[in-house]
Amino acid sequence: MLERLKEIPLKVWLFSLGFLFFLVLVIFLLWEPGSTGKEFGFDGSDADGYTVTQNEAGEWVINPEIVSTSHELYKDGEWLTYDEILKSASNGELDLVSSLWELRRKCPADYSPDQCNEIVKAFILEHYPGADGERLVGLFRKYLSYEIVLRDFEQPRGKTPEEIYDLVKKKRREIFSDQDAKLIFGLEESEKEFQFGYNQFLSETKGLSGDKKLARYEEYRKGVYGNYYNAINKREPKFTKYETELFFKESDLDKLPPAQKDPQVRAIREKYFGKDGADRIEKVYKEIESSKQKESQTDQEEQTWLKAHPTARPEERDKALKDIRVKNLGQEEADAYARRKALEEDQRRLQGK
Repeated sequence: MLERLKEIPLKVWLFSLGFLFFLVLVIFLLWEPGSTGKEFGFDGSDADGYTVTQNEAGEWVINPEIVSTSHELYKDGEWLTYDEILKSASNGELDLVSSLWELRRKCPADYSPDQCNEIVKAFILEHYPGADGERLVGLFRKYLSYEIVLRDFEQPRGKTPEEIYDLVKKKRREIFSDQDAKLIFGLEESEKEFQFGYNQFLSETKGLSGDKKLARYEEYRKGVYGNYYNAINKREPKFTKYETELFFKESDLDKLPPAQKDPQVRAIREKYFGKDGADRIEKVYKEIESSKQKESQTDQEEQTWLKAHPTARPEERDKALKDIRVKNLGQEEADAYARRKALEEDQRRLQGK
């Protein structure tokens, strides 16, 4: 079991963080924003009937059609105050990019990207009047410019993922101030820093005991995430924390005889899931182990039969193997086992083995 768990913490972080970054990049590439990138106001190139502008006095002029549509799309939302937005974004409780896309997803499918962006801007200006709204719209307009820049960004060849991400960070700071870039992308950038430094952390703590590894792991996370640590720790699933602790204590546990190892593993399970949860986990693992043993026995009996009947007709062979599988696994599991075996055989044929 611990052999299977060995790679999980790294896989979980690399997959979740890598997938998040990939998803954002794909969205950037598919979206066609119409902003020119000016901090406030518009240049008149937006679709008729969906243009938010500023007059000579600097006052916002919002088309009534946009206001009506905004009221309809966002009428049922529970919206944070401006101060709550800044506080939540700065400590990692709120992802401004995800929040923006939540607003965009409410737009009807037949709206153009430009029209949808105008609806979002109208909502911001109405819901956050005055300087607060101008500040948020200014960030939004710069973000639209950033989408264009990133969409046109060509990844240089021969660079590591870390070097490429450093270039992306520099692109951001060509558009945003460092303070605004941290407000919008700070959590993501911390997650990437964690990812890029994780292997080095594992190397540095390789010879430590499980308890010391776990303590250093939390120190490492706190150092990387800073203000975001509490939010990250709060969102992390209990099962991930459980598997992480098992991963770091694996070497220590493997040195123990079962009589000492099993109670310690049980204690870790109860730490995260309580007694009932630990009972359920043990039941699942026992079922998995039992299933493996039954399948191993089935495979051995199949091979024995095939060796004893090398000239059997296909229909005779298939019936004999089916009887063995049903006897050991039951009808439902035997059918699933047969499908898996057939798939494995097809894969071997495709690979020329």
